[in-house]
Amino acid sequence: MPELRWALIALGLMFLLGLGLWEWRKSRRRHFTLAHVEPAAVVEPTDRPRRQEPDFGKFEPGVGRREPSIDGVPAMVADPDMGLDVPTIHPVEPVRVAVSAGSAVDIPSAARFEQSDAVAAAVPVAAPIQWPPPVAGRVLSLRVVGAHGEPLPGRALRIALEAAGLRHGPQKIYHLVAPDGVVLASVANLVQPGSLDPAAMDAQQFRGLNLFSVITGVLPPQRMLDELTGLARALADRLDAVVQDGSGHELDAMRLAQLQQSLADPAP
Repeated sequence: MPELRWALIALGLMFLLGLGLWEWRKSRRRHFTLAHVEPAAVVEPTDRPRRQEPDFGKFEPGVGRREPSIDGVPAMVADPDMGLDVPTIHPVEPVRVAVSAGSAVDIPSAARFEQSDAVAAAVPVAAPIQWPPPVAGRVLSLRVVGAHGEPLPGRALRIALEAAGLRHGPQKIYHLVAPDGVVLASVANLVQPGSLDPAAMDAQQFRGLNLFSVITGVLPPQRMLDELTGLARALADRLDAVVQDGSGHELDAMRLAQLQQSLADPAP
C-alpha cells in the first residue's frame, strides 16, 4: 500500500508539471502573435517647409484649411498658391419695361387725373328729366298687378324697373325718358301717395303699379299709347303679373282697340 500511494503522488506531480509547461508555452505563443506592429514611416516632401499641424477645427491665419487625417495617411494641405475661381458680380442697369397705356399699372397722379377726365368726358351725361307742364292734355293710364292678386315683392320690382331703363326722378317715381330728357311714361305706386323709394323698396311689398303717359304733343297720341303699353307688358313679364286698363279690367285685344279708337276720336 505505501508503494501505491507514492506512485500516485509521483504521477500527480508529473501531471501538474506537464500542465504548467503547456500553459507557459501557450502564453508565449499568444504574446508573439499579438505583438504591436509599427506603421510604416511617412516620407514627406523635402521641398516644402514642415509645418506644425494645428488642432482639428482650429483656424490659424496664414494656414489653409486642413482636413482630418487617419493614422498613417497624411492630411491634405491646401496649397496657398491655389485660389478658388469666385465669379465677380458687377452692378447692372435696372431692367426697363415698356408698359402700354391700357395696362393695369400705377399711374402718376397727374396722368391719373388726365385719364379720369378723359373717361368722364367719354361717358355721356344723362339729360335732366323734363316733367310735363302743369297744364297738359289727356292722360293715358294702365295698371300692373299680380296675376292672382298677390302683392309684388319690392326687390323684384326695383330690379324690373331698372332693367326696363326707367330713371327715378320728379314726384319720387320712375320715368321712361327720351334721349333729350322728355318724359314719355311714368310709373308710380298704385296706392297713394304713389311714391317709390329705391332705397327702401327691397324690404317692401306693393299692391300694384300705376303707369301713365301725358299727351303733350311731343309724340303722336298713338305712339304714346304704344310706348305705355310696351312698358307695361315688359314689367308684367318680369314680375309674373298682368296688365289692366285704368279701370282695373284686363287689357285684352278688345280693350286695347277701344283705347286706340278713343285717341282717334276728336277731343270734345
